Amino acid sequence: MNITASDLRHCSIAATLSLIGEKWTILILRDVLQGVTRFDDFLRRLECSPAVLSARLKTLTEAGLLRKVGYREPGERERFEYRPTRATVELLPVLIGLMQWGDCHMAPDGEGPVQVRSRASGKLVRAALVDEGGALVSPRDMQMIPMRRPEQESEDA
Repeated sequence: MNITASDLRHCSIAATLSLIGEKWTILILRDVLQGVTRFDDFLRRLECSPAVLSARLKTLTEAGLLRKVGYREPGERERFEYRPTRATVELLPVLIGLMQWGDCHMAPDGEGPVQVRSRASGKLVRAALVDEGGALVSPRDMQMIPMRRPEQESEDA
């Protein structure tokens, strides 16, 4: 069965990229998953403009990828931390995959500035394709199967 133009209009990759497919957004998600939570800390690490950072944090908060939590230093006004939600944690394999692809194909020596290792075993952690039983699957052993949508069924009638 072929992928149709209708299937592509409902593409989950396109929808995801419309939300997180911008450089600063991905870098904010990277940093928040490493424990960065405060606006000034993001600004210092990312070196982007405050307006860009503010807009991206707002978008991620409205989309449910971050949640704002108020805090107040003694004698200061209330400020906010940005903490990851479950949806952000579920993006971790994607971010690790992007990092590992970049290490392999973009870094001059084939190694990036950090490695991801298991705390328990010390072994490298790799993004991988696995089936729902946890077995590794090679790309040549995968297939894309279009799902029927209700609007497609009414078009076919």
